[in-house]
Amino acid sequence: MREDVLRELSAFAAGVDIADVPVSVREALGKTLFDSIGVAVAGAGTPELVCLRGAWPRTPGPCTLWGGEGDVNLEAAVMLNGVALCSLELDEGNKFARGHPGAHVIPAAIAEAERLNVSGAEMLSAVLAGYEIAARVARAFSPVEGLHPHGNWGAIGAAVAVGRLNGFSEAELAESMDAAAGLVLASPFASAIAGSFVRNTWVGTAGLNGVTAVRLVQAGLGSVDETGQVTLGQILGRIDTAELTAELGTRWEVSGGYYKRHASCNYTHPPADAALLLRKTFSPQLDDIEAIEVATHRLAAPLASVEPTNRLAAMFSIPHVVAVALHRGMCLPESFAPGALNAPEIAQLRGLVNVVTDPVIDSRLPAERGARVTVSMRNGTHHEISVPNAIGDADHFPLTMTNLLEKLQSLLGDERAAALQAHVARLWQGESVREVMAAVRKVA
Repeated sequence: MREDVLRELSAFAAGVDIADVPVSVREALGKTLFDSIGVAVAGAGTPELVCLRGAWPRTPGPCTLWGGEGDVNLEAAVMLNGVALCSLELDEGNKFARGHPGAHVIPAAIAEAERLNVSGAEMLSAVLAGYEIAARVARAFSPVEGLHPHGNWGAIGAAVAVGRLNGFSEAELAESMDAAAGLVLASPFASAIAGSFVRNTWVGTAGLNGVTAVRLVQAGLGSVDETGQVTLGQILGRIDTAELTAELGTRWEVSGGYYKRHASCNYTHPPADAALLLRKTFSPQLDDIEAIEVATHRLAAPLASVEPTNRLAAMFSIPHVVAVALHRGMCLPESFAPGALNAPEIAQLRGLVNVVTDPVIDSRLPAERGARVTVSMRNGTHHEISVPNAIGDADHFPLTMTNLLEKLQSLLGDERAAALQAHVARLWQGESVREVMAAVRKVA
């Protein structure tokens, strides 16, 4: 990214104050924090995360493992909380960013806030600044074909949040952003589709890279060399420079995000929602289905495996989520466990699904991530449902705080979800992040 743009973005980031932003922005940030921490607490209980925590070297420290045991050093907290946050594929996102700004920023920001023992207000301002910068960079970034959005632009947002917590000047924030742009990952989307668990580590790695960028600046080793012009602008894709600062200070990216109902990649959600509506509207006899066609956009079309081999691969399989939606209803975390993955009735429906790219649907990106599901019956009849976006998107039946509480109640139980909501709300009341997160750990 060009030096003049970096400095304009850093000036904006340095001035973000949670007390001065519109109420709607504060509400959106509050939902994002509550949803993210709750999803991470739930994700920490998966077998994969239990194994990863057991293998991960860590030392006692001031930072909380969400859903884990004990307080640990910052590096372990950033990585393990980041992995937990995205492991159930229930983390918030932003369709214009084509990824998950909050997941990249929040674990690093909270861990550094705990280390520094700052107030909730300071942390909230830092998270908002980091989210906005991450989402803006992502929105301006056009990746090369096959690049996954985890682990690259998100490091820049993490660096902004951590830098803010350390009281960085505008110049220091610009240096941190430039350094973080040199620490981006070339993360292949094919790994996610194949179900490689390494994909779940990219968010945590980006958070750590954001911290690394800040430490370089603190050591007096920072500079502004337009590194992102090469990494993001040439090697990994292209940057639309004008988009980086478009409506800066008036368009708040956090207000335009989405929250997930289905435990799967957001590209699979419109097909799942269409299948659910088709199931409710037409009640097709599943044994009489001859074929299922899912028409969608080019970004979702590769998620077409009819034989996913594990939990993560199934979360990136449109055939699997459509089969689950038609047969069982909502795509919950257990819909991707081995029992569901290997169920003969789900496998049979998966095998009937064909995913195609529809040019009209594709032309509506990024504002719409639509899908059309057509079920053809053996008697020659056809049932068809189209949706423009996933339910939970800011532009299509957005989820309220009550909806998010219900979501976390389904994951954590009523008592734990209510306690978590109460503790996260304390961040807005001036309490220290360290005290609040200690209470969150007890909930877990």
